[in-house]
Order: sequence, then C-alpha cells, then structure tokens
Amino acid sequence: MKRIACGLFAIIGLLCVIFPEQITVALPYVLGITMVGTGILYCLPYFRSREARAEHSAELASGCVLLVVGIVCVVHGAGFIGPMGIVWAIIGIRKAARSLSCAIQEFGANMACVTSLIEFIVRMTLSVLLLLYPMEKFVGHIVLLGLELIAVSIRPAKQLPLMLDGNE
Repeated sequence: MKRIACGLFAIIGLLCVIFPEQITVALPYVLGITMVGTGILYCLPYFRSREARAEHSAELASGCVLLVVGIVCVVHGAGFIGPMGIVWAIIGIRKAARSLSCAIQEFGANMACVTSLIEFIVRMTLSVLLLLYPMEKFVGHIVLLGLELIAVSIRPAKQLPLMLDGNE
C-alpha cells in the first residue's frame, strides 16, 4: 500500500511542478468538493441510528464544519486562495515549531540538531512569507509542495515521513 501511495504522491508532485497555476485555480473547487463529500460522510452515522447519536455527535459537528467550509470554498473559488494560503502558512508554522522542538531536544555534544534547525529555518521562512503574502506566494508553494511530494515518494517505504504515515 505504501508503494501505491508513493507512486501517487510522485505523480501529484510532478503535476504540481509542471502545472502550478492550473492547480492553484482548480484547488479551491477540488478541496471544496472534497470537504463537502467528507462532511456528508461524517454526518451520515449520526442520522443512521437513533441509539448511537450521542456517540456520533463529534462526527456530526466535524461534518457540519466541513460542509460549511467546503461550500464557502466552492462558492468563492479563486477568491478563497488567500484564506487557503493563510491556513497553509499556519500549518507550516506549527510544523516549524515541531522542528525547533526536535532541534532543542537533539542539542548536545554532537551536531544532530543541525538538520532539525535548518528544517525549522526553512519551514518558518516559507510559512511567514506565505502568511504575509498568501496570494502572491501560493503558486510558488504549490511548486514546493510538488518537489516535496516527489522527494518523499522516492524515499524507501520504511523511512516515510510523518506526512505519509497517517499521523499528521
């Protein structure tokens, strides 16, 4: 299954590198439709069983949020690129914080922390640029995403980063 995921990520990565403008234009619609579909799927268990409604209230709440954000994303289309860029930047800042945390934990006599520190600096710089200029930097981040997906897909399956192991 990991090999299929790696192949899929390599293909998506190539598409991001070759067609970043087209992907940027289509992304609000693709994400919006995906969020609406996922929202509906999250809501279904709540309405299927009256006895289990309390158990599925969290899924219903998440589903409603996904439905609303998905509809807004589709309705606003290209106008939603700015908010998507800001959300993407905040996610990047959170990842940068994790990289810095790793660097601090690895700090010691050896130089193991250097990789995590460099990762922190790159993530933080790119995220802040996207946060400040979401519309202008979005296409460039699509290209970077493509390069990251390609790089991740050629790693051995055992060394898949958190991004592909389902924990992020």
